[in-house]
Amino acid sequence: MEDVEAQPQPSTSGRVQPSAAMPPAISGVRLPKCCGSARVDFNFNDPCYVFRVVPNPATGLVAASVSNHTIKLYQPAGPQLSLVGELRGHTGTITDLAFCPSEQPNLIMSSSADGSVVAWDARTGQATERYQVRGQEVFSFSALGHVLCAGSTGEVLFWDRRTSKALAKLDDTHAEDVTQVRFHSSGRIISGSTDGLIAVHDVSKSFNDDDVFQAAINISNSVEELCLYGADQGRLWIRTGTESVHLWEWLRATSEDLPGGELQFADFAEARATATQACAASPAAPLLPEMDYLVGCHYDPPSGQLFLLGGHNDGAVAFLPVVEQPGPQGAMVGAAMACPVIVLAGGHTSIVRSVQCMGDGSAGPFGVSGGEDALVCMWTLDEQLAAAGAAAAAAAPPQGGPGAGGGGAQRRVSPGPDQPQQPGRGGRGGRGGRGQGGKQKRPSPY
Repeated sequence: MEDVEAQPQPSTSGRVQPSAAMPPAISGVRLPKCCGSARVDFNFNDPCYVFRVVPNPATGLVAASVSNHTIKLYQPAGPQLSLVGELRGHTGTITDLAFCPSEQPNLIMSSSADGSVVAWDARTGQATERYQVRGQEVFSFSALGHVLCAGSTGEVLFWDRRTSKALAKLDDTHAEDVTQVRFHSSGRIISGSTDGLIAVHDVSKSFNDDDVFQAAINISNSVEELCLYGADQGRLWIRTGTESVHLWEWLRATSEDLPGGELQFADFAEARATATQACAASPAAPLLPEMDYLVGCHYDPPSGQLFLLGGHNDGAVAFLPVVEQPGPQGAMVGAAMACPVIVLAGGHTSIVRSVQCMGDGSAGPFGVSGGEDALVCMWTLDEQLAAAGAAAAAAAPPQGGPGAGGGGAQRRVSPGPDQPQQPGRGGRGGRGGRGQGGKQKRPSPY
């Protein structure tokens, strides 16, 4: 499995004992091992947690956005994750994070609730570009060539990165926070909002509202996350504030010559319940007795397979294949959820916020993850790398403080319940409220 898709002397932070006793597979379910991990905090009286982890395929660097408004940079070295840098400058929650394309391999971009989008040079730790929106939060960004796009309160904003000057804004489509924006290689921009609307605009030649609008769909739910996938990135997966999952052939919706695309072709309204049932019917059931939350989705280009990622409050995460059903004319007509084929267990002890794949894991890392236990974990199916990680963890001195991992360590308590919910932002409470079967779920710390 390959990734889909954006100094100081190294120092090693706390590690968790890898689950060396765990077999590589159970009845066809692959079990990558946590071969190394690093803490993002060093002060247990001021706990923080990971929002998002992003690996850079060009340099191997791993970036993690942290709840204390910083970005940590780690370099994998064998089974270790060494801290090699820290990016400071945001004064609000970091809402999005991505490395720039391969032509700028050392640049990483981030957006924040402080109203800014910043490009950082990972080698120096300095900000090289900054775009500011006065009096508004920025929830998401996307870049294509020299054009930068960002979503704010009811607006989709554009800048020219060559001059740092504003180009245009689209303000007639969304009535509420634009939580997601993503560029397609054709120059189309897809935006999603807490108003439930997902819109497609073609800004490759113009920014005029009347000329660029191409298609829209209303899922009647706040958009928490979306991503393009498929060989031509012509399909879209959407995770909502209530953790339903929707699939849409957005590219067909922009073409008059292709059937389908007008409506979503799959709607998992009770995605957690469906995933729980799929796990219960598999050998992985003991590791995931219930699907407490959704992490997102992962698309594997070599196999053309989309996976739903969901987790248990104790830290295990499952990859469940989403089996799409094409119709006679090529348009998708439905989708079903299959039993999990991969489970990450033995690294995290609390909610996992982000999982990103880096390879198939047979030689080197499989992926990285970050969670509310303040850990960034690296996973592998490579037995030599896993053994090296277990040996390194056994030789390391015990790490103090809650959640440091290892035998008998005290479990870290998630900081989530202490964080107030933000009114008027339905998409930010997606992991709170009552879950399946009336069980009280942990509130989201967003």
